[in-house]
Amino acid sequence: MRDFFLLMPEILLATTLAFVVASEITYFGEQVRLITATSVLGLAGAFVQTIISYKYGPTQIFGGVLSIDGFSLFFKLLFILLALFSIASMSHTKVIRVENRIEFCALILAGTLSMCLVASATDVLLAFLSLLFLNVISYFLSAYGKHSVLSTEAAIKYLAFGTVSITLLLYSFSILFALTKSLNIYEMHKGLISNPLSPNVMLIAFMLSFLGLSFQLGAFPMYLIVPDVLEGSPTPISAFLSLGTRAAGFAFVIRFLIVVFAQPSLNAGQWQVLGQVDWTEIISVIAGLTMLIGSLLAFRQTAAKRLVGYLVIAQTGFLLIGLLVLDEVGIAAILYNLVIELFALMGSFFILSVFMDELKSDQLADLKGMLKRSVPECICLVLFLLSLVGSPPMPGFIGKFTLIGVAIRHQRMALAAVGVFSMVISTVAVARLAFQLMGDFQKSTQPPLSSNILRKVFLAALVIPMALVGIFADWVFHWAGQSLGFIFW
Repeated sequence: MRDFFLLMPEILLATTLAFVVASEITYFGEQVRLITATSVLGLAGAFVQTIISYKYGPTQIFGGVLSIDGFSLFFKLLFILLALFSIASMSHTKVIRVENRIEFCALILAGTLSMCLVASATDVLLAFLSLLFLNVISYFLSAYGKHSVLSTEAAIKYLAFGTVSITLLLYSFSILFALTKSLNIYEMHKGLISNPLSPNVMLIAFMLSFLGLSFQLGAFPMYLIVPDVLEGSPTPISAFLSLGTRAAGFAFVIRFLIVVFAQPSLNAGQWQVLGQVDWTEIISVIAGLTMLIGSLLAFRQTAAKRLVGYLVIAQTGFLLIGLLVLDEVGIAAILYNLVIELFALMGSFFILSVFMDELKSDQLADLKGMLKRSVPECICLVLFLLSLVGSPPMPGFIGKFTLIGVAIRHQRMALAAVGVFSMVISTVAVARLAFQLMGDFQKSTQPPLSSNILRKVFLAALVIPMALVGIFADWVFHWAGQSLGFIFW
């Protein structure tokens, strides 16, 4: 019974999803529909239940298939907040039509449920099925704008890359199962300790698993799909996909790599590589390439959504720094940056959605002079993007500074230099967008955007918490550090 109680957030999400689907099946022309309210109440209940679960301490349930600990609870809160913001933004855009909002809510709830299962999974079969379910939901979401050629193209590319990545992941899990006779990552670790693998086999198992998971992260070499999906998807969905799938990927990558391919170090709060293959060097190269490619290509973009898409790729490279150093501070910095991204990406895509409803375009040339027509939205957009790329004195700078500091402390000087260079180029890319928003300082002949108090309230609900995360960064880092007690060796 206790196991079911600890799984209550997922049960509430599944129940809410069932209500939404049943209401669509039984719909018979009723005038009043409470789908949005039902979805929000279900998510709010799951959020509260997740907070309550903190008092029970770390434990494994259902025979070790799921781990309920601070790490999984952190990500559950992140995913539920993302879903709440996504559903709340739905009513502020013309892209999601009123008659299609039920499908949108159902897909968001299903995606959130799968992400929560990924965050808690300690059985690779459950993790594989949860990631597969998440990818299928993402295919539907990216194709939501069915009348758009870009949306259809994004869904097909997403499906193609997703099929390749999930196949690579299945191969790696099969190798590890054949060698350790277990699907549980902690049992896998014990098996690799008692029967060490040869360097070649260990390298193959790691490369297959990381290449498969790099699709979820948007890292090199699977980064190609990210800008296409974020550009082709309806803008509110781009906000959900830009963080949701990546955060779920990081949740599993951190737990999987540290448990299976690492072991405790003599230094408290650190780990060391398990076996003779130093896979951190491989991730170091991938992180550097991801940062460089993302920032340099963001600088060249002429469309705002693709620009943000490449900035997201660059941020993935930054987050990989926190993983490869095998340090609690580095991983806590990953969690801190994901919290910043929650507000920054949701706010950026929300404002771009408002602009696209007005202009029918996200080209930088078409956004020229928008500052004269919509001052609060333009200022908030620049603040969100500057925080995303880590420009001082924005809250995101603290997370990036911590990651670079950890890299320097672990003698990763070249990677730290690449990180600083990437931050500079990304900031210049954001400055290009800001310059276009300012225009030529001539009086605008276009009318200002219609004032909407609910839109301003929604923006305040993103800007204020993001600022508070920066002000109380010590507390957030402490909370993130406490969330790392997920090792049960």
